[in-house]
Order: sequence, then C-alpha cells, then structure tokens
Amino acid sequence: MRVFSLNGNETDYLYGEIFDDESYVPPRGWRMSEKPVVLDVGANIGLFTLFATQRWPDAQVFSFEPAPDVFDALRRNTGHLPGVRVQNLALGDEDQTRELTYYPHCTMMSGFDADPAVDKVLASAFITSAAGSLDEELREEFIQEAKDLVEDSLDERRLVRCDVQRVETFAERAGIDRVDFLKVDVEGFELRVLRGIGDRLWPGIANAAVEVADRGGALDAVVTLLEGQGMTTSVRQAAEYRTTDLHTVFAWREA
Repeated sequence: MRVFSLNGNETDYLYGEIFDDESYVPPRGWRMSEKPVVLDVGANIGLFTLFATQRWPDAQVFSFEPAPDVFDALRRNTGHLPGVRVQNLALGDEDQTRELTYYPHCTMMSGFDADPAVDKVLASAFITSAAGSLDEELREEFIQEAKDLVEDSLDERRLVRCDVQRVETFAERAGIDRVDFLKVDVEGFELRVLRGIGDRLWPGIANAAVEVADRGGALDAVVTLLEGQGMTTSVRQAAEYRTTDLHTVFAWREA
C-alpha cells in the first residue's frame, strides 16, 4: 500500500493499529450489510477509510478531518475512491467554528481540547508500556530517547480554525438515515460527537467504536449514553495503553 504521509513513524503506527491489530474490529466481529454506510470521524490521513473500503468494496464512507494539512493527505489517499466522501470538517454537538490545537509532527494527538502537558504524560505512559518487552539494558535508553523525541514533537503546535457541525446537521444535508458503523477517534471530543447525533438518527446507528480518554468520568458517560440509546457495549483497552486513560468502547444493536 502506498499512501501520502505527513510523518512516517506516525503512519507506521496507525497502519499497525488499524490493519495489523484491527483495533476497530468489535470483539463479536462484524455484522454488516453488503453496502454499509460508514462514518470515519477523526479520519487523519485515511488509513481506517482505506481499511473499510478494502473490507467492504461497496461501502459508502464519509471521512471527516478538520486540520487542513491532514485533510489534504486524506483527500489524496482516499478522495478518488468510489463511495468515499471526504469532509474538511469536524463533527460535534454544535454548528460552529472553533480553534483546534494542531501538532504538525504528531497529528493524531491534535484536538480541540488538547493540553500539551497532558498529552506528554499520555505519550510517556504509552512509550514506557510499549518498551516493556525490551531487554533491560536497552529499555531505559530507548524510553528516554523516545520521550525526548515525542516531547519535541508536541512542543511545536499551532492553532487552526475549523468548522464543526452537529452529526445530525451533516446527516440531513448528506441524506444519511442510517449508519452501519460509526468510528470516532477525536482526542477528547468524542462525547460531543455522540451528543450531536440527534434523536432521529440514533435508531439507525447499528455499530460503533469510540476511542475514549477517561478524564472526568468520560468513559462512564459514553457507555451510559450508548446504552441509553438501546445499544450493548463492551470496553476494551489495548495492552500498550494499559497505563493510560485510553479505552475503546464498542457498541452494537442486538439482532
């Protein structure tokens, strides 16, 4: 696979997470229609969109990425594919324009509520966990060098103005009345995305995978919201995130 990439190491990581680890595949597996409607919210450069189009060639995929530089890579990677509609847009609970903290050297950690100090702690915890399998002699040196590299990456940031739409606003405009799979990875903005879905669209959402940073009770709030909409949930934490607050909440409707 050849893709347009902003940061090679970041792209390698995302590829491993999505294609090798299949981190967005629900524990019960897929139960999808032959021509599913997929919302890739927080698409970055489009690797999950590529995964979805390989898995379901007849899918209709709407991919959302608000950061202009990242959106350009998303458009180059996926905009030419049949059934894919790329959107230089964020989804949330209000129709508005707001500033996003953009990390050009660590784009996947960019977000509306990004906090460099918190993000550095998260990155440090991930690095320490990932280094657990290394020989003790190499581990400390690797951890320190990796932490220095990530901290330097997060020190460079800028604010960019982005358009935000409620999910239901976009769905009405695009003629979407069902979503077979909703993938959300938006660095702390996930609860706002879910709150923007609206009563009319909720019954049409069949499956979801939502990455949640469990800060201020966010994990319980996401689970409660999904279950309140009649969905069954399962929470999973990848091994490399076991010392962090990141979890993935899977939700589905029972047949």
